[in-house]
Formats: sequence, C-alpha cells, structure tokens
Amino acid sequence: MFLRKTLILSRKDVAKLLDVQRAIGAVEEAFAQYGLGRARMPPKIYLDLPEFAGDFRAMPSYVRKFKLCTLKWVNAHPRNARFGLPAVMAVLIVSDPKTGFPLAIMDGTLATSLRTGAGGAVAAKYLARRNSSVAALVGCGVQARSQLAALREIFKIKEVRVWGHQKALAARFIRTMRKPGEVMTAAARIQGCVTGADIVVTTTPSRKPIIRSQWIKDGTHINAIGADAPGKEELDPEIFKRARVVVDDVEQASHSGEINVPVAKGIFKPENIYATLGEVVAGKKKGRNSPHAVTVFDSTGLAIQDTAVASLIYKAALKENIGRWMTIV
Repeated sequence: MFLRKTLILSRKDVAKLLDVQRAIGAVEEAFAQYGLGRARMPPKIYLDLPEFAGDFRAMPSYVRKFKLCTLKWVNAHPRNARFGLPAVMAVLIVSDPKTGFPLAIMDGTLATSLRTGAGGAVAAKYLARRNSSVAALVGCGVQARSQLAALREIFKIKEVRVWGHQKALAARFIRTMRKPGEVMTAAARIQGCVTGADIVVTTTPSRKPIIRSQWIKDGTHINAIGADAPGKEELDPEIFKRARVVVDDVEQASHSGEINVPVAKGIFKPENIYATLGEVVAGKKKGRNSPHAVTVFDSTGLAIQDTAVASLIYKAALKENIGRWMTIV
C-alpha cells in the first residue's frame, strides 16, 4: 500500500543531513545529467514586488537519475535584516514523478546556500587552474561562506582575501571562517582584494560593475555569483572580451545573470557564450584550454541543483529516521 504521508524537514534537520562535500558530488552529477539532456527544467519564474523591495522565484525541475521532481519557492528581500530575517529564504517541495505525491517539504534556505557554493566549486574544478591557491572574495555574506567552504574541498587554498562594504563584516567573516594553514586578510579596497588572485568570487547585489578588467591577471577564474536578477552586474564588460564565458543556463544568464546587462546593451551576445557548465561537465566541451586564459562562470542558480541536494537530504532523512510525518494530501 502506498504511504500517504509527507516528510517535513526543518532547517535543523537539513543541517544534520547535508554537508558540502556530498553537495558538490550531487551538484556535479546534476550538471552532467543536464548537459546530457537527461533533466527537464523550465525557466525560473519571477514575481517582482518592488513595493516591498523584493521578489519571489519559482524553480521546478526533474532529474531522471535522482528519480524526483522538486519545486523551490525562494525569495530575495535584501532589506530583511531590519526584520531580523535572512535576505533569502526558501522552501523545497519534493514530489514523486510517477504519481505527483508530495514526498517531502523541507527548508530550502540552507540547501540553497550549499548548492550554490557547490556549483561554484564544480565550475572552478573544470575552469580554474589546478594549482590555484589564492582566492579573492568580493562580498562576505552567507554565500561567500558557502563558496569558500566549497572551494576548499577542491583546491589547496593558501591565501584568502576578503572585501566587504563594512570593515566589521569582513573582520567577522575572517574570525568565523579562518582555517589553519591559510592566510586570511581583509582588503580595504576591491582592487587590492582581486589583483593577482587565482580565483575571484563575487557575491554582491551590485547593479554596476565593481571589478575592473585591468585588475584581473591572465589565468584567473571568476565565479560571478551575485547577479541573479535583471539589472544586476558585478563585472566590467571588458572582461568578457578576454574571457571564456561559461554559464549555468543560457536563457537564465541572458535574462538575469552576470551577462544580462551587457546582453541588453548589445555589448555581449549570447552566441559568444562558450558553453554551459553542463556541457563541460558532461565532456561535450573542454573546460580550461590554457594556463593563461581568463575564465568566467556566470551562476544564476539552477533548479536541477536544488533537485540534487533535495535528493540527498530526503534519502538521508529516510535512512536516519529524521523529520516528522504529516498527512497533507
């Protein structure tokens, strides 16, 4: 007889069930499946709420290998600190693709942070130089933490430079993220943060370029994470003229990723995109082709990444008997 109960998982439950290393492996597999055409993912849907200085996004997907469908309902309200709430919160619904039954409803906030960090690590694995050891983080919030934690799983990081719009935030980041064997410093200016770095990670909500092309040395890899809505951009468009540009999804990136403003202005064309990350992971296209090349990964965040981590969380919860059951349908 079919079990007609839905598993409910809180943020604390999710924290017990998911770690960075496992998230990276699952997300890498999700990109491979997407690159091989074994996943379905409609474009991300935006519900803009300018009167509340925020928006919602709905993100459905199906990945055949994970045998699950998921839907994430996620917000972005940058001013939420005044309410004592995170700027980004999410709920994940996990459904049986055969029957449509809701198998689980879980917190998606932590999962979103980890899967985005995992996506950055996967991109750097294929696009950054293997001996990369100096990481520059422009932005020092929750996502910067996830990005650094994930990069540490792939590279032997020796030096971390951090820039934040407030010195206190950068100092707190360093206190909480310090790791033995690494040199961590707070940069007074963005230029000093990124100049000479092997891997640059941008996680700000900027709506104007804050990273200049002349600061980026040959051989650098950039994970552009912050631009996730129309009008946002962090990189000098001149960088794209030098770089091999890889996106997570062409339509999403063109509409709301790092390239969205240059595309809208005609400075950069979608046909100039070298590849999707799925194509690279699946082996359809080569990643880094030269130690001197500048590479950029434009991350908008894909629903297939959510399916990947939701699959991990759900299966681990069943195995470890974590969560509580409710009759919803």
